[in-house]
Amino acid sequence: MQLLFVHGLGATPFDFFLNARRLRQHGHTTTSFSYWAAFESLESIRSRLITRLTELSSKGDYAVIGHSLGGVLLRDALLNLPDGVRPPRRLFLLGSPMLPTQANQYLNRFGFYRYLAGSCGQLVASASAMAAIGLPELPITCIAGTRGLTGRWSPFGLQANDSMVREVELDLARFDDVVRLPVRHPTLPTSAAVSTIICNRLAMPARGQSN
Repeated sequence: MQLLFVHGLGATPFDFFLNARRLRQHGHTTTSFSYWAAFESLESIRSRLITRLTELSSKGDYAVIGHSLGGVLLRDALLNLPDGVRPPRRLFLLGSPMLPTQANQYLNRFGFYRYLAGSCGQLVASASAMAAIGLPELPITCIAGTRGLTGRWSPFGLQANDSMVREVELDLARFDDVVRLPVRHPTLPTSAAVSTIICNRLAMPARGQSN
């Protein structure tokens, strides 16, 4: 199956290199979508991503994988697909917030962050902007990292987190398929467990089909 990976804020498609190789070994075709948060508007990124999804759709079944902000961008693009464009078989969200994140709201106080993160950084720091992006009506697997520090020395206190995103910000109650992994946020795209989960979910019958 065709698989498209969208990286997180301040990251690159290279983050998925190891898992892309693992997935190719299982017969999947992998590609990535990149963007420059400091130089591109959300509107430009959305338009390019919709174009890429439309191209994939024309070639057959596909699935999409978004890490962190990449998952937010995918949700936004999927909700704005033109009529007649086939949606993906499944959306995989890797540590991708549904709510504004405490970390981004803190960083948003600094000019260097607002410059480097651009409108993407403003998005994940804004409650109203995040609330405006819903969930597309298709199978979704939410993968949450759990290896963030908690306790006295943690900026998140006793709240479960993946070192960057708090579990509460993932709003896990909204998902039917949730997997927790003992992985930190930056390494979710490289975790071999993630490729295993992707392969297992894609082996399941598509919606409307039976064994």
